[in-house]
Amino acid sequence: MKCPNCGGQMGLEDAFCPYCNTPNALAVKHQSDMAHYREEYQRTQDSVMQKTSFVRQHGSWLAIIAVLLAAMVAGFILQVYAWDIGHSIRASNNEKYAAEDWAALDAYLEQGDYGKFIGYYEANDIDLNYENPYQGLHTVAYAYTDILEYIAAINDSGSHYFKPDYVSGTCEYIAEYLIRIYTIEQQYSYDLDRYLPADKRAYLEDIRERTAVISKAYFGLTDEDIEEIPNISERKLARMIEEGVSS
Repeated sequence: MKCPNCGGQMGLEDAFCPYCNTPNALAVKHQSDMAHYREEYQRTQDSVMQKTSFVRQHGSWLAIIAVLLAAMVAGFILQVYAWDIGHSIRASNNEKYAAEDWAALDAYLEQGDYGKFIGYYEANDIDLNYENPYQGLHTVAYAYTDILEYIAAINDSGSHYFKPDYVSGTCEYIAEYLIRIYTIEQQYSYDLDRYLPADKRAYLEDIRERTAVISKAYFGLTDEDIEEIPNISERKLARMIEEGVSS
């Protein structure tokens, strides 16, 4: 990206322009974001490893549990009804506490903390309230935070995402998420004002601006490439990303 003062090229890792020493405001925010999402990524990875270890150590017990669960098939109908009842209760509670939820979600959006926005949204089953105005933003923010997770993995030697056998698949996921971010209006065109109301679209633009910065810095995309994302096939975009990551 270019320095706003002298026009020189600088990266997101540069706290100051290497040519005129102008502070790089984007670098400070980006490095803060990356530190946060690296922690989230590491916690997720540790959790997966712990669960995998448990399965290896307690495989026989798990087999016994599986047999016991199979014996409970006779109670299947009751379980279905119980789930329906629980679902109804949660949906009712969502409507009851909607104002409180909306206030919390708006606060996270104002802070630009899309990770906490996603966490609160999913922890409180916001999707069960079908009238919630955050569904479109949830779709975009989820894609954005997943892209950040992949970026955190680029420099993580322990991550499998960008190893030779996995890099193509990783780039396909990234391409899918980029397209989702830049075509959300088309995805919800049948009822856009409901799923992405006008007062929420400024946050969409903020996510897009952040995504553009990291796409240029880490995936080698240009401004022209980003503008063309809605018109590029997922396969072609994945190849472009893979070339950028490799270089």
